[in-house]
Amino acid sequence: MGQTKLTDSQIHDLVIVEKFSAVLSLTGTTLIITSFLSIKSFRKLSSTLIFYASFSNVLSNVAHLVGVSGIHAGRNSVLCQGQGFLQQSFMPADVLWSLAMAINVYLALFHHYDAASLMKLNRIYLIVCYGLPFVPAFVCLFISSKHRGKIYGDATLWCWISTEWGTLRITTFYGPIWIAMLTTIIIYILVGNMIFKKHRELRSLSYGEGHLSGRNNQPFSGRKTTEVQISSSTQQGRGHYGSSANNNLPPPDTAARINQYSITISSLPPDQESQHPRPSPIPQAAADNRFRIGGVDNLTWAYTKCAALFAASLLITWVPSSANRVYSLVAVGTVSYPLAALSAFVLPLQGFWNSIIYFTTSRAACKEAWNSRPRMRRNSRPGMRGNKSHIRLSSVGSKHQGTESMIELSTNKPSRSS
Repeated sequence: MGQTKLTDSQIHDLVIVEKFSAVLSLTGTTLIITSFLSIKSFRKLSSTLIFYASFSNVLSNVAHLVGVSGIHAGRNSVLCQGQGFLQQSFMPADVLWSLAMAINVYLALFHHYDAASLMKLNRIYLIVCYGLPFVPAFVCLFISSKHRGKIYGDATLWCWISTEWGTLRITTFYGPIWIAMLTTIIIYILVGNMIFKKHRELRSLSYGEGHLSGRNNQPFSGRKTTEVQISSSTQQGRGHYGSSANNNLPPPDTAARINQYSITISSLPPDQESQHPRPSPIPQAAADNRFRIGGVDNLTWAYTKCAALFAASLLITWVPSSANRVYSLVAVGTVSYPLAALSAFVLPLQGFWNSIIYFTTSRAACKEAWNSRPRMRRNSRPGMRGNKSHIRLSSVGSKHQGTESMIELSTNKPSRSS
């Protein structure tokens, strides 16, 4: 049931929930910014826009951490006005970045934009996503009325557009947000419909015409096998001594070992290929699905999933807050504590959801970052010699598809000097 005003204990509880969510988001956005700047493998197309959106999450979470302190400082205080400006300027930016990701998906699928072309749009997205909310938020700092006072004022849990200026909450905040989200949803409906049609066409081509077969009813019988043998031997090498630049070198009797590699490449005749194990043929339908999902290449498909998850997180963030706003307009003069609690919990969590999506869609980069330093130390250990690697390259070709290379690498256990 609604109540005319929240009690002090209720406000205190909501402030704790709000700050807890803000700390979670700040932690997530800090990890996003740090990993993106320090590790090159995280700088993918799908991660770049989330990285740009993280700065709006940081600034809006700073406003949430201020909490009711802005209200207690007074309506005309710098703290209250600054908190209201941060809320108005950077909270809608996340929705605009979600729209930018949806536009990228649309351009990639319907207009065949590649990654380089999409990256060129980032400058435009930066101007639009941060510039559009900034203009009304900045103008609101200088508008006031004798009867209603400044626009930014008491909004129960923080300083924002006060209840006296309630119509501006819809026209300058929630209205543009829902227009952007509705546009995003429409784009994903179009994308989903296109992927469904392509997938249906692909299934009809893969299964309606039967399995392709080559000579002797064996698929991909045009296999060619090349064997590469790499062996290393240890030789004693003597450096030049006596110069000042080489004073730190060991004496000749303990000269450094230099690994010499010899490489032998041979192509097996077709009658001998059967004597060597080789990977089983890949059915054409499986190969199609490996590289194209519903007629969409893997890079575009991965970006589409990331963008769709980003949009879904915004729905979780903004639906409770919008419901709370609609309730306050319908039931004038009343407050819903459950809706207020949901708003206080989900609104600051935008950065947290973004970090979950960022690291979930960058699992390969996370594994590479985790294993890079141990692998470097393991590869740099001395005493590794006599290594012999056997690389088997097997190429599969068909008349209607490009060539796919499958590589099997088996390394003999290295011998160590005693």
